[in-house]
Amino acid sequence: MFSKKNLNEMSIEGTSHSSGSRKMLVNKDETTSKYFEAFTYGYLPPGIKWEMHDHDNIVEICVVTKGCGVIKDSNGGVEPFIAGDRFIFTSNTKHEIENNSDEEAEFYFIRFRDQ
Repeated sequence: MFSKKNLNEMSIEGTSHSSGSRKMLVNKDETTSKYFEAFTYGYLPPGIKWEMHDHDNIVEICVVTKGCGVIKDSNGGVEPFIAGDRFIFTSNTKHEIENNSDEEAEFYFIRFRDQ
């Protein structure tokens, strides 16, 4: 069994971080995995950030496809990002993503449960 959707036909929705937006490419209800959580495409406008947050027992992989900015964690870590960078946030890691550029930043996010 398989399913097909065209990304151009998927709607853009708000995020739980009260800023930016995303397309839900695959949600957990579309798979049979007990670990898979979501596969999304995120949009972050210039000068906007996704505030410090974590994902309870969820590992998040982030791939930057467009734009630049900085990613921070609650331990004081700060890393600039550009298109092509990949980040992994281990389970329960507080992090913030800020677009400090003049163009929209875009990302792929894959989230899965670690237990």
